[in-house]
Parts: sequence; structure tokens; C-alpha cells
Amino acid sequence: MTARRMRHPVILGLIVWSLLLASQVWAQDGLTRAKDLYLAAAYDEALVLLEQLKSQPPPAATEVQQYRVFCLLALERGDEARQAIEDIVTTDPFYRPSEVQTSPRIRSVFQETRKALLPGLVQKKYAEAKTSFEKKDPKALAQFELVLTLLDDPDLKSTPQISDLRTVVSGFRDLSKAIASAPPSAPPKPVAPAIAAQSTDIEAGRATAVVDSPSDRGVNFSAGFTPPIVIAQPLPPWVPPNTIDRRTAFKGLIEVTIAENGSVTSATLQQSVHPLYDEKLLAMARTWKYKPATRNGVPIASSKVVEIRLQPSR
Repeated sequence: MTARRMRHPVILGLIVWSLLLASQVWAQDGLTRAKDLYLAAAYDEALVLLEQLKSQPPPAATEVQQYRVFCLLALERGDEARQAIEDIVTTDPFYRPSEVQTSPRIRSVFQETRKALLPGLVQKKYAEAKTSFEKKDPKALAQFELVLTLLDDPDLKSTPQISDLRTVVSGFRDLSKAIASAPPSAPPKPVAPAIAAQSTDIEAGRATAVVDSPSDRGVNFSAGFTPPIVIAQPLPPWVPPNTIDRRTAFKGLIEVTIAENGSVTSATLQQSVHPLYDEKLLAMARTWKYKPATRNGVPIASSKVVEIRLQPSR
């Protein structure tokens, strides 16, 4: 009985494997037939066959789309050809048609379409990478590396809307590397946040920087302890370097150590706000002033964690 049960998964696996193999063979034969039809100038017949092969996985799908472009351009169906090129570039931004297989006319149309598509594609890839970074997803590093490679593409030279993006992406890439290589950290020690949530809005370029102390709910202060009170927490102006950042909210955490006289003796980032903002924030935080924390009425040194939010332009 056991042997019979074990044979069923094996047989099922063989059937699935056979079907996959048959599908791959059919796809390869179909692509070969489509190429022959294209070479015979039977463009309409080739397109019918290529439409049936569009669902193939890469790299076969890219080759199928490439021959669709050839046929569509031969039939003077330029809009459809450009859409097919967009599909290729979206799937593989680094793809370029072979100089051996394609005519100068086809390569020119492909480059023109790709050049128009790349800026938006780069910004999309950057947004995806930043989302991964904010979620602490390890794949963010590879995504930022991909964006940097795309920014080196000759078709993106002198593109105004992304000229400032490299610095931002490099900063996020370096942060991702540091996070990936850092050893697991110990649980953070409890700190005494400021009393009540207090915020200050500061106009900064076309965005607003908001400083907000985390709530003290759930924190058990020792008897007689009074947290520090904000006197001045100025923030550096936030000037977003590109369109995406102007429309995006950023947030991070900074920890300051406050002396008995209310001055800040040290400031460290617990979570990056933005690579172009972090250093300015740290420098400004060292100028912050507080009414110092006290224990039984006596001023003491204390720590405070502050959340920084950079709000998008309205």
C-alpha cells in the first residue's frame, strides 16, 4: 500500500515534467516557424503565431516580442511596434537589439522609444527600491544597484529630471550596504521621551519638516523623574532634489543626549531620514536646547528620541 502511494506523486511529477518539456519544444518550434515566416515576408502570418507565444517566460518572451516589433514595423504599424518595444524595455531595461539581426531603421526606432521610456522607468525602479528600503527588505540593495546601473546608460545622459537622482540613490545604496553588513544589534535601552507629543512645523523649500517626540505611554519613569522639556528644536530646511522626493514622505529617528544644563552633548541617528538630510539634521540637533530632566528637583543628564518627518509638498 505504501509503495503504491509513493508511486502516485512520482507519476504526477513525470506527467508535469513531460507537459512542461512539450510546451517548451512547442514554443521553440513555434518561434522558429515565426522567424521563417518573417524572413519569407509573411508578416501577418508570423504575427498570428507570435501572438500565441507572447506568454512564454524570459528570455523566450523577449525574443518573441522582438520579432513582433520586426513584423509590425514591416507592416508600417508604428504605434503597435512602439508599444511592443515598451513591453521589452519594461521587462528588461538593458535590452538592445542585435546589430547583426536588425536594420539601422529598426535600431533607430527602438532607441528612440527606449530613450523616451527610460526616465520614467528609472523613477519607478527608484520608488520600488525605496519602498523595499522602508520595509527593511534585503532586496533593496540590489534594487538601488540596478537604478545606479541604469543611470549610467548612454540614453539617459543630459536628462534634466533625473540629473540629481544619482546622489540620492547612492546614499540609499550605501545605507542598504551598511544595514546588510551590520551585526545584529542588541535591543535598544529604554530612554525617557519628552512629556506629551509636541510638534513644530517649519517651512523647508516646498516641503514641511515635522519634529515629533514619540509618546511616553508605556514608559515607567522612576519616582521623582521629570523628562526634559523642549525650549528650541530647530530643523534644517528640506529641499527635495527631484520630483519623486517632493511627493514622498520620509521619516527617521534621532537620539540626543541632554546635559544637566539642557544643552545637547551628542546626537546619533537611530533610523535614517534621508541621505541628503541626515548630516544637516545631526549638526542642527547639537544646537537644540531643553529645560533639563530632573530627579527630585535636581537637574540630571538624560536621553530623548525624536521622530523626524519630512512631509511632501501640497
